[in-house]
Amino acid sequence: MPRLLLVIAEIISFKEYRYLKLNTQIMKNKKLLLIGLTAFLFSCSSSMDKKFNEETAKEDIESIKGKIDSTELQLLAGSMIRLKFQDKKLEEMTYGEILEDGKKWKAEQEKKEAEQKALAEKAAKEEAERIKKLTEAVIVSCFEKGFTEYNYDDYITYKFVIKNKSDKNIRAVKGGITFTNLFDEKISSLNFVYDQPIEAGTEITWNAQTDYNQFKDEDKTLRNKDLKDLKVVWKPEKIIFEDGTTLE
Repeated sequence: MPRLLLVIAEIISFKEYRYLKLNTQIMKNKKLLLIGLTAFLFSCSSSMDKKFNEETAKEDIESIKGKIDSTELQLLAGSMIRLKFQDKKLEEMTYGEILEDGKKWKAEQEKKEAEQKALAEKAAKEEAERIKKLTEAVIVSCFEKGFTEYNYDDYITYKFVIKNKSDKNIRAVKGGITFTNLFDEKISSLNFVYDQPIEAGTEITWNAQTDYNQFKDEDKTLRNKDLKDLKVVWKPEKIIFEDGTTLE
């Protein structure tokens, strides 16, 4: 080949010769690359086509390393453990088949997770819409908190304001009140039930109390915190109107 190139160089320009020589070198490099790639693929294929053997598994994995990416390598190792726990006969499977099983399993898991996520998002959206409708009808807030003793028993006292924002008279309201600190960390919560009429577009005040337990941290924290250092979260559950209709 070099002699042939010299002969050609005598009948073409130096520039053309350099161009031809360069392209010849590129062709050689491509040929070497193709040979290397073929050897790599054959090596990888032969490793992945090998049947699983627990005694040689460590050496087999070492030979596969670098021939598949780290994600697939982790999936292969994880699939071997999973299939082993499932009492599958790994000895009847090649490493390639184990990896393919892992990919299918992973795809199924991702599909399930996507379905669960979509379901949870749908439920959360519906719950937010429900709370919004209820809050648009009635709102409750606490404007005073205190402490009292009566007949040797202790109580935390509250004064609530309840506003009927709807255009219908309310017969009863049910929900929950949660007291949190300024970082939205829950301190205490109580069930809220008011079963006296509230005319449309009006607001009323209501005094309530809960038992105080000196051995409960949440009660002690709630008693000692000033209302200005608390957040009052109203979560309505159900409203019964005087016309018999309900909102929940």
